[in-house]
Amino acid sequence: MPATKPWLARARAAVLVNWPAKLTALMLSGVLWAAVAAEEPTTQLVPVTLSVQPPRGRTLTGPLPAVQAVYVGSTRELIKLYSSPPVIQKILPDTLTASGFELTLSPQDLLTPTRLNVRPEDVQPRSVRIRLDEVVRRTLVVEPRITIAPDSGFALLGGIAVEPGSVTVTGPDAILRDLTAVPTVTLEMSGVNSAIRRRVPLDTTGLGSARLAPAEVELSADVVFMAERVLMGVPVTIRADRPTSFVTDPPAVLVTVRGPSQRLARLTRDSVLVVAAPATDGPERVVLEVVPPEGLTGVATPDTATVTRRPRG
Repeated sequence: MPATKPWLARARAAVLVNWPAKLTALMLSGVLWAAVAAEEPTTQLVPVTLSVQPPRGRTLTGPLPAVQAVYVGSTRELIKLYSSPPVIQKILPDTLTASGFELTLSPQDLLTPTRLNVRPEDVQPRSVRIRLDEVVRRTLVVEPRITIAPDSGFALLGGIAVEPGSVTVTGPDAILRDLTAVPTVTLEMSGVNSAIRRRVPLDTTGLGSARLAPAEVELSADVVFMAERVLMGVPVTIRADRPTSFVTDPPAVLVTVRGPSQRLARLTRDSVLVVAAPATDGPERVVLEVVPPEGLTGVATPDTATVTRRPRG
């Protein structure tokens, strides 16, 4: 067996002598190096949680794109970002009607856990495309939810009108598909003694992000003072195949007409028709029908007449 070279023997002895202490020192130096390296500042690309709130009543139609951020900090701190990722929260405006929206991102948008000693440097990408459900446009009639109670002696003529009678509604199909009308806000008016002209908002409850054009309508209603006028001696008209074959008792009656005072001033006996319609050849007691001009009411006194066939001569 060849002799061991002296230098190799010395080297082996240097390694083997007190080897446990030497191995411990080597491990401690490795740990120390790792600890120092962990505190050295470096950059790291970490995932970001992107949260987007769509307009009211609308939904996102696809997954949100992946977003990353460049952070500067020690390795020890950067590793913690993987268990507590930074967040970007965005709220889309309710006025948005397009089906797509370009969202701009910046490092200032990043919400980083405050306990971490790191600094955001960049966001990748800087802009992302957000897709939303489609917006539709419909024309719907206006439903007035308005109550008008006239003052004593006054009356509402011709009902309640709104202008325009229909509006354009723009919004998500999920909201608009079941709508048949758009109501006004609920409005109650009492003791009214004159004509009404006023703007009334439309009720947007439940419309979410839907938009109305216009958002209000004009209410109009005629409330007038109701007066009475008595017309004397209004003749009774027979409604029959041969009206001249009948006579009535009384032949003329008193008629009380009620309506707007300015219209009553122009009335004459010829303005009102009092009708008796016999069903037999008589004699027969018939209820009288008063036919005043449109917008007026009338009552006959007496309100019945006896209708008989005229004797043949």
